Amino acid sequence: MLNFQFYQRVKMLFGEGSVNQVGELVTEAGYKKPLIVCDPGIVATGLIDKIGKSLEDAGLEYLVYDKVIPDPPYTVVDEGAALCRREGCDCVIACGGGGSIDTAKSINMLRFNEGSVTDYADPSKEMKHSPGLISIPTTSGTGSEVSDGMVISDKDHNKIPMLAINAMSEYAVLDPECMVGMPKKLTIATGLDAFSHAAEGLVTTVANPFTDFFNEQAVRTIREYLPRAAADGKDIEARTKMAICSSVGGWMLGYSHTHAGHSFGHVLGGKFGVPHGIAVMAAEPYVIEFNAPATPERTKRLGELMGAEFTGKETPEEIGAIVRDVLIDFRDNKVGMTSIKEFPYDESRFEEVAKLVSEELFQAFNNRKMEPADALEILKKIYA
Repeated sequence: MLNFQFYQRVKMLFGEGSVNQVGELVTEAGYKKPLIVCDPGIVATGLIDKIGKSLEDAGLEYLVYDKVIPDPPYTVVDEGAALCRREGCDCVIACGGGGSIDTAKSINMLRFNEGSVTDYADPSKEMKHSPGLISIPTTSGTGSEVSDGMVISDKDHNKIPMLAINAMSEYAVLDPECMVGMPKKLTIATGLDAFSHAAEGLVTTVANPFTDFFNEQAVRTIREYLPRAAADGKDIEARTKMAICSSVGGWMLGYSHTHAGHSFGHVLGGKFGVPHGIAVMAAEPYVIEFNAPATPERTKRLGELMGAEFTGKETPEEIGAIVRDVLIDFRDNKVGMTSIKEFPYDESRFEEVAKLVSEELFQAFNNRKMEPADALEILKKIYA
């Protein structure tokens, strides 16, 4: 089967104020009654009122489903899908961060596919094409507005990543003004998630020169602009650059993918409730170091993009250590990430967590086989 390396499926409106064109976009797309999916916090910002006015000005009726919560469970998706069907909504507008977009993505998918969203965790189960999703991100991190995946939590609070090529956004509206109100801690956590997509994408088993072109630029840009966005949330240039990098990173998830850094992110998020960007970046330096013997030149390139210096005589292990340290410095000192140890954790569960990490989906793209003992060693470093 042919494996096409490059294709962008999502039509995008980009720029300051573009959110005001949502009503025109829905009309032009031929839809009549959107369901807006968001969390209560987004409603409180007034952004839903702005979107609603645009829809009303276009003569459109709409409904708001504002029950999204962090690490959204399947029950929220199934409830929203039932509402969408009952009210006859013919498209879904996602507004918020990755959780809101993944929830909306799942709700829209269930307009065309029977059962519960968790049924589609089985990759062998057919997922029919599901048009009608319009995504408006308010954070710069997941890139879910253009990615081909979604992550929903099951009844045991496990994060379940699902391949959702047939449930991707049909349209995305990328408006930097929607991100100006992000609190500093959220700016940092989501920005580091975007960084991890690009950084991991440079050192996966499927990285290639085409994806490198985008991932390298994203790493360079985030290195420069994330500290600025964290320092001044009203810096519209920094917000714009981070919005672009977030979408580029989400786009590349379908091509260069991510690796064991995201395995840690998904498991630690599900088991200990750690925000995704923090969970991933707490592990990232050590995962990059672990993988360095299997991919030294690409690891070195990542380090160079982050400002690390090399003599050319380093062993693969030494390259890994240098890049580990420069990533920790960027994460903790340049950006100021909240320590993962500020979130409750249980050391007695570390072996359970390590086993789950070693078995997680994105290990498939790791350049070096990670056994439970390897994951446990990294886990101990994370919480040292």
